[in-house]
Amino acid sequence: MNKIVAYFPDSVTYNHFPTHPSSDHYWFHSTAEKPLWISIPKEHITEDQLDLLKNLLQYVDIDHQTASLSGKALAWSDFLFHGGTIPQSAADEVRFIQFQLQGKNIETEEINEALKGFFPDHTILWMKDSYGMIMEEKKEIIENADELQSISATLESDFFMKIAFYLGKFQTVSEQLPDHFRNEKQVFHEVIKLTNRREVFTFEKAFPMLLATQLPAHLQEILANSILEPFRDDKELMATIRTFLESNSNVSLAAKKLYVHRNTLQYRLEKFTEKTGVQLKDFDAAIVVYFAGLFKELY
Repeated sequence: MNKIVAYFPDSVTYNHFPTHPSSDHYWFHSTAEKPLWISIPKEHITEDQLDLLKNLLQYVDIDHQTASLSGKALAWSDFLFHGGTIPQSAADEVRFIQFQLQGKNIETEEINEALKGFFPDHTILWMKDSYGMIMEEKKEIIENADELQSISATLESDFFMKIAFYLGKFQTVSEQLPDHFRNEKQVFHEVIKLTNRREVFTFEKAFPMLLATQLPAHLQEILANSILEPFRDDKELMATIRTFLESNSNVSLAAKKLYVHRNTLQYRLEKFTEKTGVQLKDFDAAIVVYFAGLFKELY
């Protein structure tokens, strides 16, 4: 820490995190025996230096609203973002449901009241005017993706704005929980940049989308020539295959989602196999085709 302070002469260290931290500084937390907080002016640090410090120290995210927090919300905010102590929880495991709003003239107070109505037993934290998190303690009855999808549709209908959710994993309440939340936050922010669709994301849904953006050039070329070529002039076929695979290769369910007869769907699947030589019943082949569809959508 002394070397960091010497390297950044305008930095300041604190024995306790300040009540009103400056947004013009980056904030870090040392997890040594005697923890310290250090702030460095944003204008005096490069992106490479910032990345390095994030690996050396615990980065403190102050880009969220704390003035109106109290009780449980304040305790969780202090723990997750300011290196505070573990809050008292009725459950041994919790998970985080992140949400991102998109729209004009968003009425955050009204939306917050609506969210409290949907999640009366959960703790809600707003980190920006359009972004926040719902902390759910593990109980006998928990939220699922279908319920979040219904809530998303209701909020969109009532407030004329779109909302995306990220349904996180349950984790044991421990000192590692802030790191776990930061990882999920990064996944959510990366995936919503890739698609205009506002839906309910999970790690299982986000993971292949993020992988599809990292494909090396030679794999992209193979997908384009061997899998995507039949889709070039037939967008309906791509939508059919994508829906079929997302329906766990269930013909009846996919046909219902596509509003077509089962025989019509079967004809399209056979048409795809005839053009590509790819058998969608083969698990490995289905994965490749699904990645190809994601790649086409994202690019």
